[in-house]
Amino acid sequence: MTAFFGHFLYSVDHKGRVAIPNCFRKALPQESNGRLVLNKGHDRTIIIHPLSVWKKFVGGALPKLSINKRESRILRWGMAANANEAIMDAQGRISITKELLDFAGISNEVVIFGGGSHFVIANPETFNKLQKEFEENQEKYAADLLDGPEMFTETE
Repeated sequence: MTAFFGHFLYSVDHKGRVAIPNCFRKALPQESNGRLVLNKGHDRTIIIHPLSVWKKFVGGALPKLSINKRESRILRWGMAANANEAIMDAQGRISITKELLDFAGISNEVVIFGGGSHFVIANPETFNKLQKEFEENQEKYAADLLDGPEMFTETE
């Protein structure tokens, strides 16, 4: 299973290219062949999925949804309609569209951080804000997890 963890500070060059951390490059599924799907994320971030993971999602989840459901609109319009593909070059860099850079408020630097099955790019101020928010609410989030999905609760 693909897993992305940690956070890293990188520069964005004048062409909108950013290097992907080496540990993330190594974690990419081979079947993705360096191809990634970039999309608008929550909190003005950019979410990046390996192409093979994205294809499983699109092939599995999207067709099962009713077009009238709120969730399907979010997935179709919020994710699929705004997605674009990037191919890593020989130096491990990807090009990010101006639209996505503007959406995330990115100019010179980014923080690239893991999200488990995907990774996220944010401007450093956004990352610091999200990190601070998490630290201030960590106990609440932990309590929500313990009261939430079965995978986080003890069973006998």
